[in-house]
Amino acid sequence: MPGYFQVIRHVRPKLACRPCATIVQAPAPMRPIERGLPTAGLLAQVIAAKYADHCPLYRQSGIYRRSGVELPRAMLAS
Repeated sequence: MPGYFQVIRHVRPKLACRPCATIVQAPAPMRPIERGLPTAGLLAQVIAAKYADHCPLYRQSGIYRRSGVELPRAMLAS
């Protein structure tokens, strides 16, 4: 089975209380990089490919581009 990418969408509805006029929303899920978009799975994939498989970042960026995901080399390096 070939590798694939999936988008995980977290829906956090806002709920309002009419009598006390407050709005409540569930907290956002924890992420490895605060305020960042990559998940732990993507970070593990990039690190394993770079250090364990010896795949340079420009090749990884090409692999992701062929799959339809635009991840520039500068983003992978940071």
